Amino acid sequence: MNSTVAFHLRFAKAFLIVFFLLLGTFALALTPIFLDISGEEVVYAREFITLEASLREMEKGKVERIDDAAHMDVAIRKFYPRVRLNGVRLPREESPFIPYLERATTLMENALLDSDVFLSYDAFRYDSDSNYLSYLWFPYKLEGTEVLISANLLLVMNGLCDYVPETNVKGKLHESMEQAKHYAKSNRIGIWSEDENPETSLEARINNSEQKTSNRTLSITVTGDFDTPYSGYVEIRKMFANGSIKQDIRGAVPHVHVIELDESWDDQYFSLTASIVPKTKNKDLTATVRFNNEVLTSESIGPYTGGRVFIYLMLVKYSLD
Repeated sequence: MNSTVAFHLRFAKAFLIVFFLLLGTFALALTPIFLDISGEEVVYAREFITLEASLREMEKGKVERIDDAAHMDVAIRKFYPRVRLNGVRLPREESPFIPYLERATTLMENALLDSDVFLSYDAFRYDSDSNYLSYLWFPYKLEGTEVLISANLLLVMNGLCDYVPETNVKGKLHESMEQAKHYAKSNRIGIWSEDENPETSLEARINNSEQKTSNRTLSITVTGDFDTPYSGYVEIRKMFANGSIKQDIRGAVPHVHVIELDESWDDQYFSLTASIVPKTKNKDLTATVRFNNEVLTSESIGPYTGGRVFIYLMLVKYSLD
């Protein structure tokens, strides 16, 4: 091979490398659009509009309370689950990231609080703390047309949080979340404008059983005087076989705690014990136990009864039939 041919081969190889690198860059490129959320201008991507059309399952709810930008209570029919935004990792509450935490919470309050929203999910609906692991969407009037905006993508693209996948399995919006993060980092927006990388909050692991558990759910719904804090536990124990689950529960009214059961619980007799204590005296508190939305029992305390809500059931049998 003469030197001229070798030169052209090297040139062609270099050209292909540069071409594919540019192709990858263009693939990550987003078209920014600007939204007005209660007077605050935030950036979003035109490519993210209509993403929800590819999602088969969405639930409608109403945001009742916001703890921080990633955690909130959403009323879904008669349930009040605590929702955690899928993939969103807020920076820890330390300098210089506190202003971004505050801005993120304010943005979510302005966009979501007391508003109708839609929730979508990846393969795993809950984390190990019984939070609904969700993508949350809210309506927005854009250029005369009502569209749905993803709160998850909005936070990431504006540099108000990091994106950390919940599992090694790529979720439905993984590529879009990566694009939003790349946009924020490459443009040094929000937390990425600081000289140090942010340390982000730790979140509960997902419930990642390989068995199909979506049709086997035990829930404890705690209702009563709004915002009453409480703590306690729920325990189920098989009566004629080995196996038990005990979970500490805590929160503020109203709230739903969910335990997913695998197929080993089918057609098994078991006992159920639940104890819930309000942290404030003289409050109404009710705990309702359900299997797949079917009520098993409910117990209450009031201002003059005090103490705790205690539930004990024997010879409960759960079947999918």
